[in-house]
Formats: sequence, C-alpha cells, structure tokens
Amino acid sequence: MNTASDLTQEEWHRRTDAALIWLRHCWGATDGKGFSHSYSPFSGWSKAYPETSGYLIDTLFDYARLRSERSLTQLALQCTDWLVSVQFPNGAYPALLAGNKKPSVFNTAMILFGLTRAFEENDDISKRSVLLSSLQHAVTWLINQLEPDGSWKKHAYVEGFTPNYYAYAVWAMLRANSVLNNPDIEERMRQAIGYYANGILGNGAVSDAGFFPGKPAFTHTMGYTFNGFLESAVLLSDENLIEKKILTGEKFIAIMCANRYRTAGRYDAQWRGDYSFLCLTGNCQLSVFCSRLWEITGREEFRQTARELLNEVVKYQKLSGPKCVRGALPGSYPFWGPYMRFRYPNWGVKFFLDAMFKLCPSGDINS
Repeated sequence: MNTASDLTQEEWHRRTDAALIWLRHCWGATDGKGFSHSYSPFSGWSKAYPETSGYLIDTLFDYARLRSERSLTQLALQCTDWLVSVQFPNGAYPALLAGNKKPSVFNTAMILFGLTRAFEENDDISKRSVLLSSLQHAVTWLINQLEPDGSWKKHAYVEGFTPNYYAYAVWAMLRANSVLNNPDIEERMRQAIGYYANGILGNGAVSDAGFFPGKPAFTHTMGYTFNGFLESAVLLSDENLIEKKILTGEKFIAIMCANRYRTAGRYDAQWRGDYSFLCLTGNCQLSVFCSRLWEITGREEFRQTARELLNEVVKYQKLSGPKCVRGALPGSYPFWGPYMRFRYPNWGVKFFLDAMFKLCPSGDINS
C-alpha cells in the first residue's frame, strides 16, 4: 500500500482525483446548495455546512489551476454564489448546518477564505462588486463582535469560551484584508493575535486549543491553532511569533520521534497524547503546518514530518465501494473513534487535498 513517502505520480493523481470526485458528490447531495457536512453509512448525507463550504473554495481554485480544469472553477464560483445567498442581513453566517439561525464568529471567519479567493479569481465586475460587499459586511460584523481586549467571546461553539484555535479566524480576517486594505482591521487583528498568543506555552504547545476549556485538543483544532498563528505571523511580519511556531514544530517532531512517528488523535497542553485513535483530518492539517514550516525555514525535517503525517492517512482513504464513500476519509481511525464517529466529513477531504498539494504543488511528484 502506497504512502506519502513513496507515492508515484500516478498514485498521487489517483488519490486526489478520487477526493475531488467525492467532493462533487458532496455538492450534489444538497442539489447544489453547499457541500454536505458529511456522509454516514447509518444516516446518509447531512445538510450543507456553510463554514466548510467556505474554505473548500480555496482548495477547488488551487486544483482548478493545477489541472487547468474549468469545471472546478465553476464549482467554486457556484458555491460562492450560494454562500452570498445565505448570509444573514447583519453580515454573519450560521453556526452548524444550513438553515440554523444562530450566528457564529468562527464559521463566519472561515467563509472569508472562500469569499476572498473568489473575489481574486473572478473577472466579472458585477460579481466582484457583490463579493466585495459580502466580504465587507462579514468583516464588519466580526469586528463588531470583538471585545476591548481583542478576543471574541460572543457567538461561540461553547458559550463564553474563546478557544485559542480562533487564531485561525484572525488569519481569515487578515486574508480578507489583503483585498480590503484597511489599516484599522490589521491593527485590530494584531491585538487579537496578541490576545490568543497568551496561550502559547514554553513547551511549544498551546493551552485551550480544543473545543472545551481545559480539555485535550483533537489534532483537528490543533491544526487550526498552529496554522492560524503561523499564517497570521507571516502576514503581520511578526518574527517573534514565527519563531514560537517553529518551536512548536520542533517540539511536535520530538514527540512524534519519541513515539516512532505515531500521531495521537488528541493531545493535552503537556503533549500527552491519546493514541487510541487517529484524527485523520488533524493529521492532514498538521502536515500542511509542517510543509509551511519547511517553506519558511528550508529545514528538511519539517518536510519529512509533513510526509510522515500523510503516511498515516493515505491508507485510510476509501478508493473502492459506493460513490458516497469512494475518495473520502473517515473522521477517525478506527471508524468508531471519538472524532466525527462513523462519519466522512467534507473538511477532512479538503485538508487531505491541501496537504497533498503542499507536498506536490506542481502535480509532479518528483519536483
């Protein structure tokens, strides 16, 4: 069975092809109204999930460009149109699934990635105007939810808890500001990332990086946290924060080496891991993190770790069976593990494609 370290060009394309085809089924499952949250063999396809539909747009554009495939561009733009249509009048987007009336800070921020990329890729002036308006509306709502200390405490997954994976929301805001070019937004996000950076510990870990206060974090939310800090630091030219994230990468490599390059499904703030399962989505996100550290530092150990993190994942991608699972990744291995139990989430495939793209951005596995 192939792994990320010995993927042939043919195998790399076979696996990314299968993942992209599965995403099309995810889209079709909602009759073209967002990407279905996930597929379960027990309950079938879920409703659309606006949050992850938003950041899937980035991935679709990356592969559209790589493969010169217009249909992927069209899919990304159709998803953008749908997201604009479901935005709340106040600029926010819903928590959880389509149809929910409760606004969410984090989910709204994630959709900024898609709106920003669609604006950049769109050559239709009228569409760009609509996208810019939607983007400004969402960003304004998010700015208005900030506390004086730079944190977001309202409209959270757990009421009153502001987890440090909100660093990813800061990155989304800075990414949107690459289009909006508003110095006030940059200043507010500099304050926000400073607030969340208080959770970075001396051992390179981050406290409260999970869904619940004081609890171990799935590697999924750790991936949000680490990538959010790193990318925000790059956009803000914050060398001190970049160095802290390099330390995080170094500590994570040491933990992996000590455990024979096995990854836990979740870790606490002392890097103590739960090795009873793999959070496959998180592995992919941490692979992206290590690839970015390699790009920034040129240190080969980061690239090798990115490959090793994918080594644990590729063998669990479904390449056979009915179309509702073919190309997908389960939330956990084993399938009954605690992260997205018995489900194939759409964002797992998104981050799998991102990790594969980072290791092979030209589509040439030998480059």
